[in-house]
Amino acid sequence: AAAAAAPGQPARPLPPRAYTDEAVLAHERREVLARSWSCVAREQEVLRPGDLVLAPLTPAGVAVVRGPDLELRALHNVCRHRSSCLLDPDTTHARVERLACPYHGWTYDLRGALRSTPPASAPPTTRGLDLRAAAVGEEAGLVFVCPEHPYDTLARATAGLAAELSRWPLRRLHLGRRRDDEARANWKLLAENFLESHHFPVAHPALERCTPAARASTLPPSGAWFGGTMELAADAATASPDGATHGRPPLVPGLRQVHDYLLFPGCMLSVQPDYLLVYRLTPLAADRTRVTSEIWLHPTAAALDLDLAPLLAFWDEINRQDRQACERQQRGLASSAAGPGLYLPVEESCARFAAMVARSYLGQRPW
Repeated sequence: AAAAAAPGQPARPLPPRAYTDEAVLAHERREVLARSWSCVAREQEVLRPGDLVLAPLTPAGVAVVRGPDLELRALHNVCRHRSSCLLDPDTTHARVERLACPYHGWTYDLRGALRSTPPASAPPTTRGLDLRAAAVGEEAGLVFVCPEHPYDTLARATAGLAAELSRWPLRRLHLGRRRDDEARANWKLLAENFLESHHFPVAHPALERCTPAARASTLPPSGAWFGGTMELAADAATASPDGATHGRPPLVPGLRQVHDYLLFPGCMLSVQPDYLLVYRLTPLAADRTRVTSEIWLHPTAAALDLDLAPLLAFWDEINRQDRQACERQQRGLASSAAGPGLYLPVEESCARFAAMVARSYLGQRPW
């Protein structure tokens, strides 16, 4: 870990057990995932009073909900009576008026205050029995949550991000599809895979035709996020099976680049000329990760008769190839032949990501 955290060339990856050991993942849950500002939703998903997103940042999850006062709050999904979960884990999005425990019926308002209990389970006092709150904030049209003690303020963690994302109408988009997949690989491998594109010619020949890896560049480091751009091929208007948009309105007219961002620790955005891809990583075990993927289109796309099937199939295949590549790497890291390895200069973002995680192993602030 010290080698991965230290500057120098060649940069060193984390040791193999960082990707295979459940004890390491337990540490990451406490010191990386629980103390970082995770991007859990877009603002438009929780705009109205009662809009709720259950973010899987802890074993029980954190409920992000807009109150009747229009304040956004993050509340731990744990009843203060006997710690039952209020919402089932498959409740990703909902519209609610209150939060009620399905075990003994304790009921909370959308500020997290205990409002009622059945007479048989009434506590002697309601003082100190409100739901535990987590830190929450909104930046650049995105919602961020930190379940425990943040390493830093949201403003510092996202420094420069709002200016970077302001060029696109990301606050008002039309959801094309959301789906979950499971990768038999450590969450960090999937993050590192997103951070480099020089695997495109080998792993993604169809994507390479639209966005050649040789045209990739990396943005200077800032806060707890990563950025990069890729120029489109001369005969491509977007990343799609044939490089055409097929009537999908552009997010910004004339855009000839793909802009990719990783928001530490595990949210990825890929802004294409005519749509936005969002990926969120949820560790399930040291060698298993749930990948939630979304595709968002220009708001006017909702009124158009668009056939998204070819585009969705294109990205389903690209994402399958990425999961397959990470699963191969996971099996290799579990082998006794796995060594320390190295990062190449074109993998500088992977090295920076590994260094951030390594610093948490050493008791330091990741960024």
